[in-house]
Amino acid sequence: MTTVRIRLLWHKQAQFAGYLLAEQLGLARRHGIEIVCEGLDFSQKHVAAVLSGATQMAVASPAHILESRDPAALRYVLAIQQESPLVYPVRRADGIESIRDLAGRKVGVWPGHEDLELRWMLKRAGVAPGAVTRVELPDTVGPFLVGELASAQMTNYHELHQVEERLGPDSIRIFSGKDSGSSLLKDGLAVSARFVEENPTAVQAVVDAVLEGWSIAFKEPDRAIAACLAARPDIREAEHRGQLADIRALAMTGATLTHGLGYPDPRHVTRAAEAIVAVEGRTVPHDGILDLRFWQAAPVAFRSKEWN
Repeated sequence: MTTVRIRLLWHKQAQFAGYLLAEQLGLARRHGIEIVCEGLDFSQKHVAAVLSGATQMAVASPAHILESRDPAALRYVLAIQQESPLVYPVRRADGIESIRDLAGRKVGVWPGHEDLELRWMLKRAGVAPGAVTRVELPDTVGPFLVGELASAQMTNYHELHQVEERLGPDSIRIFSGKDSGSSLLKDGLAVSARFVEENPTAVQAVVDAVLEGWSIAFKEPDRAIAACLAARPDIREAEHRGQLADIRALAMTGATLTHGLGYPDPRHVTRAAEAIVAVEGRTVPHDGILDLRFWQAAPVAFRSKEWN
């Protein structure tokens, strides 16, 4: 049995229900593969873990790949969500009417190349570089709640709900990349290019298992919630269910509807490259980053477009 480790983008929760099902149900074992999902490690996040050899795969976005120290050593093979979940709430009492009003203020972002979308939003809004102080924090919710930050990077399926519960939804205004056409995909599966070359059958087995896991999660949510509760019994069942519903909404749009579940849309790679040019003024070669072979070879039943 060959072990394949997947470094998750955050701690285990319903955000990764399909991965957790693939792991717990042993969906790749029939091909001699044992999937092990690893929670976030801030000392070596997602693609950094793959590049170091600590894991073979990571849940990561095209932007994470292109902003890494060695994009050519990574491959983008799968995406479940098809639009950005990122939001940037502000308190209405602070008088912030538009993204431009963040100039001169502090905004919390997660450490480790997580703020490309925000920087692109600010660029498109005409906010001068450096006008907004980006503060790297593992926890962007706490400092925002106590007023240390004018805004903070959050997801619409997790941190935003915490803020709405504490402050009330009517007390905040929410900005997103969609407001200015600068949203960037957050989700994806990144794989070591060397592992792809040396173990294509293992990569295919994992892709198949992950797609099967997500198809189960969306068709049989009770099984997904059981897997999430087994992985994170400290999170309330209602929270897991709400998060899974939010993830489903992010997945059942865009390329999922035109191509099928898990399709790694080339447009998301192109947009990440476009954002880097706009924000940093540099071009990142990205030919060869996208590898569609494994999604195309996956069983049709696991990537069906018939979800509604």
